[in-house]
Amino acid sequence: MKPAIVLEKKAGESEVRRSIRGELSGLAVLFGLTLRQQMRGRRLLVLVVLFALPCILAIVLRSLQRPAPTDILEFALIYNLVPHALAPLTALLYAGGMIQDEVEEQTLTYLLVRPLPRPGVYVCKLLATLLLTTMLVAAATMGLFLAIYWNTTEMWDGSVAARMLQTAAIMALGQLGYCSLFGCLGVLTRRTLIAGVIYIVVFEGVLANMQFMVRSLTVVYYMRVLTVRWLDLPEQILNRWRSDWGLDLDQIPDGNTCVLRLLGFGLAITVLAGLQFSRREFRMKTPEGA
Repeated sequence: MKPAIVLEKKAGESEVRRSIRGELSGLAVLFGLTLRQQMRGRRLLVLVVLFALPCILAIVLRSLQRPAPTDILEFALIYNLVPHALAPLTALLYAGGMIQDEVEEQTLTYLLVRPLPRPGVYVCKLLATLLLTTMLVAAATMGLFLAIYWNTTEMWDGSVAARMLQTAAIMALGQLGYCSLFGCLGVLTRRTLIAGVIYIVVFEGVLANMQFMVRSLTVVYYMRVLTVRWLDLPEQILNRWRSDWGLDLDQIPDGNTCVLRLLGFGLAITVLAGLQFSRREFRMKTPEGA
């Protein structure tokens, strides 16, 4: 009996390993499919146009007879316009629609009938969306840096290149927060676009500028703190930026705390959305229903 039990146990372990490998392989395929799906369509074209507009504006303002100062353009376009509007809008369009698009196109059923864990399906689609939106925002940010600092001494002495990488890291952390939030909204409600726009305007646009504890509930607040903590800029410029944002170095958290809070927020809300996705029943459109 003992050899038979051992053989049965080994067979069971082998079956479990094959099942895990099959699930991981299926999730990897889903990741690639989601990435290709997100790169098609009008959304990408619209976002490319939106990202190009501030670059064109920066080039025009730098081409005037009395060019606009580079630090003012950098502050207004890169550290205000992008994190306040372009970055959250990108996350809303992609993460907010990654589940609802499947429902509208009646393709979600094909994912749910496959032997893949539902939370894994959600997390896989979110990771693909996060990768794409981070690349888009990082590319737009670098394009803005080039438009603002092209043919200047700062461009060639290496200081702008270092700031590009630091800013790209800050934008990536911001996208983690935005994509996690809007992905969760996409699971909880069909009116993701309306709810997302309200959040961007009320929280990221209004509450983030109030010098109260409530602004610590916004993503852009931690992006601002990381900007002040990480960037190696002249003290005069940083003091002006801190004053405009209402940041007191003695009261704001340090860089590591900001990173941990953004990571913790993203993880917690992704777990919540994954559990909700695994329990929710989605109603597909049918010709009779339409």
